[in-house]
Amino acid sequence: MRTNIPSSTGYQNFLCHIILCFPDFAQNYKNFFYVCHYETIVGKNAMKYNVKTFYHKEELPPLEEVNFFHNASAFDWYGNSPTYTPLMVVAFDGEKPVAAMFAIIMRINRIFKGKLFKRCFITQQPPFFGQELPGIDIFNALISHLVNEVKHKVFLIRYDNLGNAIFGYKGFRDNQFYSVKWINIRNSLQRKRKIWDQLSASRKNQINKAMKRGLTMEEFVSEENLPEIYKLIQDTNNKKISRRFPPYQYFENFFCHYVKEGKGKIVLTRFQGKIIGGAILGFEKKSTVYCLYYWGKAKRHKILYPTIFTLYSAMKMAEEQGFHYFDFMDVGFLHKRAGRSHFLLQFGGKQRATRRWYRFNWGLLNFFANQIYD
Repeated sequence: MRTNIPSSTGYQNFLCHIILCFPDFAQNYKNFFYVCHYETIVGKNAMKYNVKTFYHKEELPPLEEVNFFHNASAFDWYGNSPTYTPLMVVAFDGEKPVAAMFAIIMRINRIFKGKLFKRCFITQQPPFFGQELPGIDIFNALISHLVNEVKHKVFLIRYDNLGNAIFGYKGFRDNQFYSVKWINIRNSLQRKRKIWDQLSASRKNQINKAMKRGLTMEEFVSEENLPEIYKLIQDTNNKKISRRFPPYQYFENFFCHYVKEGKGKIVLTRFQGKIIGGAILGFEKKSTVYCLYYWGKAKRHKILYPTIFTLYSAMKMAEEQGFHYFDFMDVGFLHKRAGRSHFLLQFGGKQRATRRWYRFNWGLLNFFANQIYD
């Protein structure tokens, strides 16, 4: 005889009756009862999302540009380069896209092409296309699909710049990611106090000295001079360049598809006609300026403070153009009061705790990493 279960409450009463009447049976099959109960409570209300992977911009469905890092234009930025393989994971509710996650597969060696020499990188929270969507469930579907897509193609998956220490926690744990505590530094440009007033006393002195010695900032607008600028940046001490230095195609694509479209800028600092610093900035509508890369010839021109002047000038430009935030993104380990994080905090920004999530696609190594870090 089949027992109908009209509600979760009725099912709970049914389980209690079984446990009281047949305790031995219930003990042996408690996991079975738990799973049935969980599926009854959650499964009825859970939505199933169809997730697909796209490797070409032309194949994408129409997507709203909500997030700077997760949109169709990112294919133009990372395309046509042997270093990067861009891909987009899109979640659908029926035929309607509800979320999208952009990722890149990057080669870290020009000679070897195997899985061991490839990494998958994702940055920032994915955008959700709609109100009151179950973000946790959708993100779980996206990250699970991405792991299955790239686990045989790359050695490591890294997700950073989430801006929230607990976002996606369940999805990462379910897919055996481990985390490292990190900090994000962001300057608000909406305060009554101007950027200049937010600087530390030492920063103000350094910028004043730089301006008195004749440093100026300009926007890079000539595509013909891009190879020369790239070579100049490449010759700069790599230790002073934030994050891994990208290939030339990265700069060319960014200039053609972002700078020309008003979605970003390349700014340069000059001293006596020579370029001694610069930054690459990305714009998320009129909301946020992302400092993607910055550099300065601080060793050769130590008393000119080129890096400090470059960053201040970029922040001032963002403030004057009405942006709300200037985001340095992930900058260092949590509680580390030295190095890059200490350097950037002297520009008056606020630090926020976040996490970097990692997953080695080699089971034994990933197991030990989880044991060590978590």
